[in-house]
Amino acid sequence: MRPRSSYQGFTRKEILVTFAVILVLGTCLASYLYSLMPTKQKEMSAVVGARSIHTMLTTWAQDHDQKFPTARQFSNEAFHELFKARLLYEGGEKLFSIEGDAWHKNSASGAGPDNIIGPAPDFPQALQRGECAYFYVTGLDTASASYLPLLGNGFTESPGVYSNNKSHKGGVFRGEKAAYITVGGSAKAVDLSSDLRILGNKDDKSIDIFSKAWGTNPDDIKNPEG
Repeated sequence: MRPRSSYQGFTRKEILVTFAVILVLGTCLASYLYSLMPTKQKEMSAVVGARSIHTMLTTWAQDHDQKFPTARQFSNEAFHELFKARLLYEGGEKLFSIEGDAWHKNSASGAGPDNIIGPAPDFPQALQRGECAYFYVTGLDTASASYLPLLGNGFTESPGVYSNNKSHKGGVFRGEKAAYITVGGSAKAVDLSSDLRILGNKDDKSIDIFSKAWGTNPDDIKNPEG
């Protein structure tokens, strides 16, 4: 095989991976800023983390008929595929952490990812129980409606509903905000409704974005394992 000419440029996958690396560095910066300004920067860190994960999911989909990975029970299962595809290595677990999130309480450290992922090719210790703080909506692909939610900070034990208690799962933003990203890559930190849900506007109506009325299958929403 002849080496690629410098005039051929980068492949789409190489560009996406490069972009993902930049976003990971951005996540580290956001985490540092969080330590300086806890409430606002925690939201920023979660949004930047979601953007980075979305980029890697999109990269993974390029090699899998444009389909995002499947999660049968927990979001961790889908995100684990990014390690198996060598898009993430040791240190990559931190991308799935939201500092102070109660979803991390049952991790080995009690505080989230330990960055121990185990041996190749399956990296069996990557994203074990309590090492992920993001929900995931399975069954989607890159051609799904761009406004559908794909991932964001984990809910209470009831998918789609958050908590106003920061010590409870789904309460990392104290019932005031939630961070999520859509299939199309739009990342948001949004205010929650009075019943602690995320509402979107469709046909001049406010609709729960995790409902069938919005286009999301509630059965496809997967919380982290925690």
